[in-house]
Amino acid sequence: MPHTTAYHQLGRFIVAFQHLEAAVNDLLELLSGGDCEATRILANDLEYGKRLNTADVLFARFVDIRVNTDAASKIGFHKLMVELRELGERRNDMVHSRYQPWIDVHGNAGLLRMNSKLRGKTGQREELEEELQPDAFDADLDRLARAAARLEEFRLKVIDWL
Repeated sequence: MPHTTAYHQLGRFIVAFQHLEAAVNDLLELLSGGDCEATRILANDLEYGKRLNTADVLFARFVDIRVNTDAASKIGFHKLMVELRELGERRNDMVHSRYQPWIDVHGNAGLLRMNSKLRGKTGQREELEEELQPDAFDADLDRLARAAARLEEFRLKVIDWL
């Protein structure tokens, strides 16, 4: 791969997350078993976390009302929805942060990510900073790829059960 920048990696993360989100929407359509356009309309009105909750409940119901399914798969699917929620939180942190160009002590160009969060429990504003070199995105991109592969496995299971 040619010289990869932190900007490039940030873009890869955002686009990979969009593909993951589209895969969740596709699974919602498959699980609903009805009018795909109506399902798409309803899904588009739900925030990401609500879509994950909906997919989790629909999957459990789908497994419960069919005889050729594996009830234990509900546990694995729920764990995947938890992982997808965590990835969504990371995506929100990335998208809603401020960025500045940053050079590390070795002269490598990267990004300094800054984000403020209000902590109601303590009544304070928390300022977070993260130094991002291009390879800092590798773990996030790997998590996205693994989650997308697991989501695809469940999609194929649903198709097989249908």
